[in-house]
Amino acid sequence: MELSSVCNFSFQTNYHTLLNPHNKNPKSSLLSYQHPKTPIITSSYNNFPSKYCSNKNFHLQNRCSKSLLIAKNSIRTDVSANQTEPPESNTKYSVVTKILNFGHTCWKLQRPYTFIGVISCACGLFGRELFHNTNLLSWSLMLKAFSSLMVILSVNLCTNIINQITDLDIDRINKPDLPLASGEMSIETAWIMSIIVALTGLILTIKLNCGPLFISLYCVSILVGALYSVPPFRWKQNPNTAFSSYFMGLVIVNFTCYYASRAAFGLPFEMSPPFTFILAFVKSMGSALFLCKDVSDIEGDSKHGISTLATRYGAKNITFLCSGIVLLTYVSAILAAIIWPQAFKSNVMLLSHATLAFWLIFQTREFALTNYNPEAGRKFYEFMWKLYYAEYLVYVFI
Repeated sequence: MELSSVCNFSFQTNYHTLLNPHNKNPKSSLLSYQHPKTPIITSSYNNFPSKYCSNKNFHLQNRCSKSLLIAKNSIRTDVSANQTEPPESNTKYSVVTKILNFGHTCWKLQRPYTFIGVISCACGLFGRELFHNTNLLSWSLMLKAFSSLMVILSVNLCTNIINQITDLDIDRINKPDLPLASGEMSIETAWIMSIIVALTGLILTIKLNCGPLFISLYCVSILVGALYSVPPFRWKQNPNTAFSSYFMGLVIVNFTCYYASRAAFGLPFEMSPPFTFILAFVKSMGSALFLCKDVSDIEGDSKHGISTLATRYGAKNITFLCSGIVLLTYVSAILAAIIWPQAFKSNVMLLSHATLAFWLIFQTREFALTNYNPEAGRKFYEFMWKLYYAEYLVYVFI
């Protein structure tokens, strides 16, 4: 009777072990099972059978145990084989994942805030011309406008890649999340990308047939971006040359977008009051952005001997100077709407710039409360770019 009970419970134990091949407790197998009504003893393969099983039935039970163990091992082998041989769908997913990761790396490589700044500039300048010349709209015109936007974005991407290549050591301190500084992309790949992007933009510029001025502006933009970063010129190391190149870049982008927009509609180039205003705003905003961009980089610039106004005068003074310049620009816009109502839509000018001025004051105060933390400085710099984007939306309707 006892022999029957032991054998029955032994088979039940091995059955559950077979159903659970991932059981990590080898002592719960057939060879170590104890009948609940018998005294607790320690049994193993070496001392099995115990006194509760006769020698007559030992060989039969041992053969059954070995069969079950072989079946259990075969199941484990099948499971591990299935895990080591991924299906074809996983390979396809891995290719798609690599493509998405590379796209995300390129997105970070071109600095999203400058990318959006270029798009807002192009869309604002083109949008105003479209708003006042809806009768000239056509599919061929939209295709030409899109190609012009690709040219301008090529300049932005190419100059950003060159800047990150030459500033690799500085970015490892100030901006360790950038693709080159973090190791997401190699320097060789970045150089190849910059050359391909520059040549693609040049080919598009020639194909657009917008005239020699458009081609010249494209080439000058690439040249200024290279001189700003590449040794031995490295204009960014001197505050005067750095400001000149940064300022030139913003003005050239606006002239290029405005010229391309007018040319796409078949209209002659002219200095209208709204475009004169947006140029004046870009001069002020460009100065503020130039000063503000170095506020969060004081530590890295100081270690590598790069002299900026932020390293000289501190984050607090430069932040108040930037905010003061932009705030003065908003006050000037409100006064311009009051003095020259025939040149602008006064209601739009007054309400929009008053709202943006209060937003600027609030964000400046919030930045001061962080004691000018570098991370908060980066967010404040991105906020200044948001003011830059917003102005082109206002420009469409003034």
